[in-house]
Amino acid sequence: MNLQLKNSLILAGTLIIGLVLGVLISGRVMHSKMANFRNFYTEQGFNRQIMNVIRPTEEQRKQLEPVFREQAKKNHDLFIQCRESHRELMEQFKQELNQYLTAGQMKRLERMERRMRRNQPEKFPPPGMEPGRGGGRRPGPHHGRQPVN
Repeated sequence: MNLQLKNSLILAGTLIIGLVLGVLISGRVMHSKMANFRNFYTEQGFNRQIMNVIRPTEEQRKQLEPVFREQAKKNHDLFIQCRESHRELMEQFKQELNQYLTAGQMKRLERMERRMRRNQPEKFPPPGMEPGRGGGRRPGPHHGRQPVN
C-alpha cells in the first residue's frame, strides 16, 4: 500500500473517531445540564443548588430549612402552572394552524410534539416526593411518560 494512502487513511480514521467522540461527549454534557435544570424544580434539587451557592453553617441550615421548604413548593407550583399555560397556548396555536395546514403537515407537527414530550418527564414530583425521600421515583426510560401511539 502506498505510504501517502496509509497516511490519508490514518488521518481520516482519526478525524472520524474524533467526530464521533465529540458528538457523544457533547450529547452527554447537554443531557447532564438539562438534568440539573429539571432538578431545580424539585425540592431536593432546589435546596441542593441554593445550598451549594450560599454554603450555610449548620445553625443557618436548621433555620433555613422551613424557608427553603416553602420556597421549593412555590417554585414547583409556579413551574407546573407555567407548563400548563404553555400547553394551553400551544393547543390554541395548533387549532389556529389547523385551518391553514394539510392533514399531513398537522400529522408531522404532532409527531414533533410527541418526540419533544418523550425527552421530558410528564410531571415533576411534588415537593417532598423526590428520589431518595420515600416514594418519589426519578423519571427513567419508562417512568413519567405517556405511551406514544
